[in-house]
Amino acid sequence: MKARKNTKSLSSGRHRWSAFKPMMVIGVLTLCNLTVLYFLHNEYLYSGLPSAIENDISPIRHYNSSNHQGHFWEHEPKCFHIDYICHANGEWFYDLSIIKRRQYSLPSITYESSEGGEFDHRIHFSVLSPPLLSGMKAGLQAGDDNLKQCYSQTPYHVVIQSVFNDMMGEFYIRSILGLNQWMRKFPPQSDEDLQFYVHFNKNDASILDGHRMFLGGLPQNGKIDDFLSLVQDKSSCQCFQKLVFCGYSVSVDQEENKLTFEVAENIGHPHPEATLGLYSGGPKGSNPSYQDFRQDLLTRYAEKDPMLHQKVREYRLQILLRQGVALDNVGDIDEWKIVGLADRKYRRIWLDIDESTRACDSFLLEKVICVKVNVEEADSVEEQLLMHMSLNVFMGIHGSQFTNAVLLPQQSFVVELLPWIPDYAWGVGWAVRTDHPTPMGTIFHDTDLHHLGFVLDRGSVPLCNENRTWDEEQEKKCFQEHNNEFRWDRRNFNVRPSIITKFISSFLLVNNTHCDSIQTRASESGFVLYNTFCSRGNETSTEHYYMKETFEEDDEEAEEEEEDEEEAEE
Repeated sequence: MKARKNTKSLSSGRHRWSAFKPMMVIGVLTLCNLTVLYFLHNEYLYSGLPSAIENDISPIRHYNSSNHQGHFWEHEPKCFHIDYICHANGEWFYDLSIIKRRQYSLPSITYESSEGGEFDHRIHFSVLSPPLLSGMKAGLQAGDDNLKQCYSQTPYHVVIQSVFNDMMGEFYIRSILGLNQWMRKFPPQSDEDLQFYVHFNKNDASILDGHRMFLGGLPQNGKIDDFLSLVQDKSSCQCFQKLVFCGYSVSVDQEENKLTFEVAENIGHPHPEATLGLYSGGPKGSNPSYQDFRQDLLTRYAEKDPMLHQKVREYRLQILLRQGVALDNVGDIDEWKIVGLADRKYRRIWLDIDESTRACDSFLLEKVICVKVNVEEADSVEEQLLMHMSLNVFMGIHGSQFTNAVLLPQQSFVVELLPWIPDYAWGVGWAVRTDHPTPMGTIFHDTDLHHLGFVLDRGSVPLCNENRTWDEEQEKKCFQEHNNEFRWDRRNFNVRPSIITKFISSFLLVNNTHCDSIQTRASESGFVLYNTFCSRGNETSTEHYYMKETFEEDDEEAEEEEEDEEEAEE
C-alpha cells in the first residue's frame, strides 16, 4: 500500500507539473518579450527628439542625459538630430534598411523658411513619414543594400544657423561662442567624427574664409561648407548616420506625426546669461567665454601647424621690407611694433588713411610702423591668420572687421574709433557707448588684450562743410538732406593723424603692465579703456575703466536702435 501510495503521489505530481508547464513557458516568454521591448525602447531614448516630445517618435530625440554625457547637440534646446537619413534625386528619406522597428513612428520633417525676397528660398528640407512614401521608394529604403555604399565616413554632420551670420561679428557671437562652450563641455571623441555646414538665411550670402577660420577653432574634420551644398539636388545618393541641426526652433504635431523647424536667433550656451545676454546689454561682470574661444582658436591652429609662429615672424619681416625698412636695419623682428590700420573699401572708408600711415614715420627710430590692413585681400584662412597674428595693434572704425582682432598676440591693442553721432541721429545710444563696450567690442571682454575706444569729433564727418557759419539747426537740416550718406554705418570718415600719434606715445611705447598707470594715461589722453590685461602687485587680471554715458537714451531705446541697425545691415 505504501509503494502504491508513492506511485499515486508521483503520478499526481506529474499531472500537476504537466498542467503548470505551459503556464510557466508562457510566463518566461512574456518576461523575455518585456525585456526585449524594454531595451528596444531605451535604445531609442538615446537617439534624439526635442524634450517636449514624450512619446517615442524616433529616430529623432533629445538625449537622455541621466545615463551618460553624449554629444553637445543632445543638451542644447535649439539643436535636434535625425538618424540614418539619406538624400537622392532631390528628396530626403529614412533608411529603413537600418530602422526596421516599425512599432516606432517616423515623423515627417519640414523646414519652414522665412518669407520675403531677401531670404534664400533655394534651401528646402523635407522628409516624409514612411507610410506617405510611394511603394517604390518605400521598397528602396526598406531593403536596398546599395544604400550602405552611400554613407559618409564622417558619422556626424552638423548644420549651424544664426541670424545675420553673413556678418562676421554676428556669426562669432551668435554661433561660435555657444558652440565652443558646448564642445568644451561635451567634446567629440575625434575631430574626424564631425563636419560643419553653415546655413545662411539671406539670399545673397555665401561662406567666407572668415567663417572657415573661426569654425577651424572648433573640433571638426576640416571640410566646412554651406547648407546649400548639402540640400542641392544630386543624382548620387548620400546617407548620414546623424544629421544635426543647431540654431533652430522646433515645433511638433504629435497627432499628425509631423515636426517643423525654423531659424532661431542664435545657438544657445550652457550659461546663456553669461554670454549671449551681453551682446545687447554690455558686460558688467566676469565672463570667460571670449577668452576661452580666443585661446582655443590660437592653440588649435598652432597644433595644426607647428611652423605657424615661424611663419608669423617671416610675415612680419615682409611687412617691414615692403614699408621700406632696409634688411640691415631690421634687427630683432620681435622688437618691432606693427600697427594695422583697417583699410575698408566699402562703407565706413578711412578717407585719409594714407596721411595717418605717414604720421607713424616719426616713430621709425622707436621701431614702430603703420600698415594698411584689408582682410578682404586675404585669399585663404592662413593668410587671415598671418595678417592679424603679425600685428601688435589693430585700429579702425567701429565694425565687424574687428572680429579678426581676436587673433592678435597677448597684450596687443585693439583700438576702436567710434563715430561722431549728434544726439538726434540714429545709433547714438549704442554705437558710441563708453560706459561699457560696443556690441562689437564685447568679444574682447575679459580677454588678455587691451581694448580701447576713442570717440571721433565733428571734423571726422566729410559732409555739410560748405558753410562753417551754420548754426545747429541749419547743420541738422543739411545732414537730414544727406541722410543716406550721413548715417554712421554708411558714412566714410576722416581721422586726425594726431589720434594715432597720441595712442602710440601714450600706450604703445609705454610699459602697460601696471593697472593704475594705464588707467591714468587712458583718462588723460581721452581714450576709454574697455578692457585691459594688467597687474596689481603680483596678480595679473583683466580690468575695465569705463567713462560716463555719452548719451541720454535709456537702455531699452538703445536696444531698439540696435535691432534697427541689424535690419538695415540686411
